[in-house]
Amino acid sequence: MQRLRNLFTSQKSRDRNEAAKRLHHDVTARSRDPRLFGGNALEDTIEGRTNAIALFAGLVTGRLAAVGPEGQALSSRLTDRIFDDIDAGLRETGVGDASIARKVRKIGERFVGLGIAVNEAFAADSIEADLASMIERNDLASGDGITVLSTSLMSAHAALAAKSDEALLAGQTGWSQS
Repeated sequence: MQRLRNLFTSQKSRDRNEAAKRLHHDVTARSRDPRLFGGNALEDTIEGRTNAIALFAGLVTGRLAAVGPEGQALSSRLTDRIFDDIDAGLRETGVGDASIARKVRKIGERFVGLGIAVNEAFAADSIEADLASMIERNDLASGDGITVLSTSLMSAHAALAAKSDEALLAGQTGWSQS
């Protein structure tokens, strides 16, 4: 079946799919860091985990959007992969077909909102203060949890900024070293 699919899919499309797969892996791995959950940090719930994914995916999609049309196409593939994963996860927890669309839409709205908010915080003059304010305003963490989450986001943002456009388009975030 894969050979047949390869006949009708361009190399560029296959490369973009592989890059999206690598980016999805990195976003998921980074958002599963146990230090981000519990105590005053993110709640270790489906909502807390999807919020973490939204924040780190927001960093990646924001950086990809700056690359241009190729980055935007890859960003769309990444987002599709993430939501396919979220949909599958919800179904595994027993969410039925009747309510899946409503739940995914709600998660999608939060996902987009957090992605925009995290990128706006990094575009501000006082990044640390704006990032902490965004975390608190969105009720993601409190107290020392804000510091843990903002430190992780700043580290992830710095690694992405250090990557060339070509490396990012190949699916490299630089997060495995940070």
